[in-house]
Amino acid sequence: MESKTHSYEDFWAMRGKQSMWFTLNVSYRLGAFFALWASRWGLTPNAVSLISAIVTVVTPLAVYLMGADHILAGVILIVGLQLGYILDCADGPLARVTGQGSSFGVLMDKISDLGSGMMFPCVMAYAAGHYYCPYFEERPDYTLRVLLCALFLRVTLSVWMWLKELVLYEADRTRSDLRTRGWWWRLKKAVGIYIDEPVYRLGISVAWIIGLFWEFIILYSAGIFIVIVVYILSSKKEMDAMDKQNKH
Repeated sequence: MESKTHSYEDFWAMRGKQSMWFTLNVSYRLGAFFALWASRWGLTPNAVSLISAIVTVVTPLAVYLMGADHILAGVILIVGLQLGYILDCADGPLARVTGQGSSFGVLMDKISDLGSGMMFPCVMAYAAGHYYCPYFEERPDYTLRVLLCALFLRVTLSVWMWLKELVLYEADRTRSDLRTRGWWWRLKKAVGIYIDEPVYRLGISVAWIIGLFWEFIILYSAGIFIVIVVYILSSKKEMDAMDKQNKH
């Protein structure tokens, strides 16, 4: 019965304060409502993580079965992928507020995120024409290579950001960003909108609906590659500066 005494503000306070703009201001806000409801229904954080992964993967499967030319399929795709991520933003606050979190649970959450994040683009690629890409008609094997490269780049960026968060903040996602808010900080926040998960899911959904799935994959992945290179270089500079400051 104790879990029913928690309020929306309790869960909102446990959001990931250093998240990208849309994740922070949209996904976490809605996720706090789901966390509140989950606590009242007796759902555990691991259960919410599992539901999030299932929704993320099942949504494109349902859309494939409905057919790409079905208007309702496009709506389901957009709403389903966003709902899957909103639920992913609910399990963390639920664990922190209710005290049900564990190190193993955090690990499983990351694995679930990576797994579902790699699976749903594959399902969408199949639904877009059984992995057929018009740019590689003579070399159909290139289609899978492009998809694998896209997934690799996205996963690399995600893992790098998680590991940096672990090293700098010991995985404390509720800690505020205390860095100097100069032009470089603002530029990185602007780029953060490009790589933000809900923005990515919206973009890939719209591209699939209008028949530009492979164009989106190719162009978006090229941008992610540039972001990774710049992110690694800037992270080294930032972390070297922190090391010098700690020594003094």
